[in-house]
Formats: sequence, structure tokens, C-alpha cells
Amino acid sequence: MVEMGAKIFHLLVSPDEAKQLLRERFGDVIKQKTEEIQNASGMIAAEDVFSTEDIPPFDRSEVDGYAVNHQSVVGADEDSPKKLRIVGEIEIGKQSNLEIGIGEAAYIPTGSVIPRGADSVVMVEHTSTDDGTAAIYRSVNAGENIAHAGSDFFVGEVLVRKGRIITPEMVALLASSGIGKIKVMERLSVGIISTGNELISPGNPIRVGQIFDSNSYYFKAAVERTGLAVCSILGTLKDDEKSMEMFIKKNLGKFNILISSGSTSAGFHDLLYRAIGNLGGRMEFHGISIKPGKPTFLASLGKGIILGMPGFPLSAASVLKYIVVPSIQSAFGQLDEEMSSVKVPFRINSERGKDLVLPAIKGRSGRAYPIFGESGSISRLAYADGFVVLKSERNFYDENDEVLYFPLHNNKRDLLFIGSNDPLIERVISDSSNSPVLINAGSWGGVEAIRMGEADVSGIHLLKKGEYNSFLLREDKKRNYIMVRGFSRTQGFVSRDGTSSFLEIIAKDLIFVNRNKGSGTRDLIDSEIDKELGQKFQRENVRGYFWEAKSHAAVAKAVQQGRADAGISIEFYAKKLNLAFNKIRDENYDILMRTEFYDSYAGKRFLEVLRKSTRFRKDFPGYKFPGNIGEIIEG
Repeated sequence: MVEMGAKIFHLLVSPDEAKQLLRERFGDVIKQKTEEIQNASGMIAAEDVFSTEDIPPFDRSEVDGYAVNHQSVVGADEDSPKKLRIVGEIEIGKQSNLEIGIGEAAYIPTGSVIPRGADSVVMVEHTSTDDGTAAIYRSVNAGENIAHAGSDFFVGEVLVRKGRIITPEMVALLASSGIGKIKVMERLSVGIISTGNELISPGNPIRVGQIFDSNSYYFKAAVERTGLAVCSILGTLKDDEKSMEMFIKKNLGKFNILISSGSTSAGFHDLLYRAIGNLGGRMEFHGISIKPGKPTFLASLGKGIILGMPGFPLSAASVLKYIVVPSIQSAFGQLDEEMSSVKVPFRINSERGKDLVLPAIKGRSGRAYPIFGESGSISRLAYADGFVVLKSERNFYDENDEVLYFPLHNNKRDLLFIGSNDPLIERVISDSSNSPVLINAGSWGGVEAIRMGEADVSGIHLLKKGEYNSFLLREDKKRNYIMVRGFSRTQGFVSRDGTSSFLEIIAKDLIFVNRNKGSGTRDLIDSEIDKELGQKFQRENVRGYFWEAKSHAAVAKAVQQGRADAGISIEFYAKKLNLAFNKIRDENYDILMRTEFYDSYAGKRFLEVLRKSTRFRKDFPGYKFPGNIGEIIEG
């Protein structure tokens, strides 16, 4: 450990080293307590628990019937029943003084003590009675329909092992053995805070420049899901060194651990680690060699633990799921979250010296399809099935190479869409599917996902030599998909002042917001630049050309908020955000469907809703619905 008298950042550790340090520090603060068994479910047993009784504690009947000696009913059947003298009735919950001899029987209810002399019970369904005599219509073997003392478990048998999660079934087992209390490991108490002047709590009005705090809520949900901690959200904290010191003094003694997000890197405004140092804290590590999530620290202050997490949601989630949660589980003696190996569908570059952690969805073939984007993205978490880990020892992973994978949750999806962003197709999918997953990967990303069998449906608007989409049918001779006619939508310039061309953008030195590579709109933009300015024109001379927005909505928002002057988007968003719109052309947005999905019930339901999408006409200005919508396009 290193004293924090000066600014420190590059006290880097590997992910395994971070886990080890966290596991040790968490283990230091875990306490034990004696808990009533009715409150113990989900907690960790801190001791082996042994049975103090034989269960059942006596030989008892498993059925309603007659207690007999089996020799009395040998050969009994429907045609020649054995008749036995009824000598009494066994009362449940009491020891009987009766003794059953040969030729005798006593009525016995389920759960009652087997009387002396009896070694079996005949079910009442196989008997009849008349004037103190029981007619037995079925023979029984010795021990039949009797639960013998200790047959479930016996005195001294282990009921619960130390370190096991106490299940409801274990609670029942303890109760049946007469054990009312058990020593358990107390859940960790965790206080959660988010730092940053820009943060506000959900439920408050938001202004430009502010963002809602999501990390605190995610941390609480993800950590409490382990069943090993109880978390309290403590609100947001401004970037002020003295306020941070006061907060730490006030709260550190109330919790086993404080977890913060934001203010963890070495920047001028990242003050949390300084506040800890001012209070005499010690930094155990400051930085983990992973991406995203490098600016993470672990500090100790007296007996308190402070875990500083990145502010960007995806970075924070990567550290939480890959590092923190497994460390908590390990500190309680539980296995890390299940890790496995999966194949990646295409080449992915990694980074020497850092483990690269990427959210991913599992495609239909079982390969993990990374969801690329900024570390501030929250939606990537909601869509992801888990994370893939690209280890630092390699520069890249090629198609079908195996990588580490750990799950977030198990998504049961009936429709997996990977393709071009479009609000109408999202409406169609949400109306046709109970559990869809949509990934906006651009038109070409959707084509590749369909070709590899990863997606069920893709939306595309690819322009090549004046032709939309159908050229793919000629290029893919052995295709595994069907192309279905979708709809048309109007693309054009969106602006605040009526900008209508790239010539105007260049002449006025306006800021343009581009679209991402691989999108159909990017193909249209490059085509328009070539047409207006000539193929020899250097496209990067368009101011903002390298600013790549990921969706039509993002383009329109950038223009509305004044961060850009113009972009190319669909008429729908221009109308929605009250922007000026100048049409370039109508484009075909068509649908690729994996052949297997096309023939499925979910596929048929999707097509049914697509064909009826004309009912959305009023809600989606700038869209046209052809007569052959939903029909197969032949190559």
C-alpha cells in the first residue's frame, strides 16, 4: 500500500490482482451472527450444522390404513381376502400401548407411531370392515408403507455445510430437526454515492448539461442481486474536496464499504482520492489494467473501505461485473460468476497490457456478438447478455477464436434484430414480439449478422449504383436469408435554417454531423458529396465529417441543440424536433430474415404486423407504404 500525500494514478494492478485485494479487504469486514432460521434464507452458513434428532424420530405410517404383521396377510387378494380382528385404533401424536399379534390389525392414520408387533401397513383402499373385522384384499411386505426412524436423516448427520447458501429447503430441514437458529455470515452493508456537478437524481427536472445518475441504481441492483449485501443509495455529491471529506467522515463508519462513481481518474476535477488522502487514507491500488474501467481505486481509511468506480456507466458496469461482484462472492466462499468460452463472429482488435471488456449478445449460433459504442452508453447494458473479455496477451482475436464470457442474465428472446436504426421498425418489432432485442449496427452490420446466422431480422437501406438492397440477392448466391419488402422513407438535410446542400455547407463553413461507417445513410452521404463536389473532392474537408453519430435521432438532436448546423436524417425526426428539412430522396428500407426464422411462428407474427403497419401512417411522417409490403423480393 502507498500513502496518498501526492496525486497518484498509475498504481496499476491486473484484474486478478485487483480481485485478490478486494477479496481480502471484503473478507476483513464480514462478520458472523446468530440468526433465526425463518430469516436465514439466502444467507451464508458460518458453521456446519448437525442434526440433533433422528428424522423421523419414530417408525411412522406413511398412509391411512391398518397396521399388521405382514405374515397375517400372505396371499391376500380380491378373490380370497384375509380377515383380521380389529384390536383398536392408533391415535396420532401419541404412543400406543397396543401390541399387534398374528391375525390382528389396528387402524392407523398417516404419521402415527407404528405399534409393537406390527411391521407393515395395509392401505385403507385395500380393505373393508364389518363388525370388528377387517377384510384385507392385498398382501404387503415387511416394512411396506412405514417410514423408519432415522430414514430421512439421523442424529449427527450434517444438515447444512459451512459456506453454503441457505435455501428454503435447508430452512425446512433445520426446522424438522428442531433447530431454530443458525450462525450465518452477515451481509455486507454498502453505501453508494455518485459524484459530479452534472448529476441529478431521477425524478427531478433536467437542464442542458445535466445527466441523471444511473450508476447508483445499477450498483445497488447488481450488488444486492448476489444476496450478499444490503445497499443504501446516499445521493449525489458535488465535485468539492471539502464536501467529499465531510461526506466520508459522516458515512464511513455506518457501512462496511462505501462505493462511489466518478472522480476517480487523475484529472484536475477528480478530487475524491485527494479527499481520502487528506483524511489519512491509504491507496491500495489506483487503476486496473482493463478497458473500459481503468480509473478504479481501492482505498482504506481506518477499518473502512472505499471503492472508487468510473463515472461512465459502461465502464462502471464492466468493473462491477468483472471485478467487484466476483470478489464479493469469493470473500463469502462462493464461486465467481460462471465463466465460459465463446467464439467471436469476426476479428476484434485487443490491447496489449489491458484486458478489453465488451458487452455482448449471444447470437443464434452461440457466438458472442460485441456491442460497440462509447463507455457512457447505458443501453448497451440493457441489451447485453453478458461480457466478453479479450485478454491483454493478444493483439487481436480472429473470427471464431474463443474468448472468455461471463453472463449478466439469461435473455429469452423470440426476436433478435441487428441492423439499421429506424423508429418504425422498432414499433413493428415491439408490437409483434414479447421479448425482442434490437441492436443498431448499421445496414452492413445487419447483413453480416444475418449471413453468420447471428440475427433473426435485419433492416437495411443500402445504395449501390442507384439501386437499393436487391443487389445483395445477386451477390449472395448461397444465401441463408430471405429479403422482404419493407417501406420507404424520406432522407434529407436537417438544419435550423434550411440548409439544403453540401455546397452550402462548404460555402458557409457550417458544422456537419456525419453518420457511422457501415450505415446505409453513410453510403448516401458519400454519394451526395461526390455528386455535388466531385469525386476528387477530399471529403474530410467537410467540417465535422469525422463526427459520426450512431442514429438518425442523434443527428437531429445534435442539430437541434446547436452542436451541429446540418446533417442528413429522415423526415420523421425533422418533424419531431421542429427542424427544417430539405429532401434528397426516398429510400427503400427492406428486411432481411433468416430463412429458419421466416418459417417460424415468431417470423409469421412479425410479417403480419409489418403488413399492417400502414395504421401507423399518422405517427410516422415521411414514410411511404408500398402495396407489396411484407412480400418476398425475388433475386
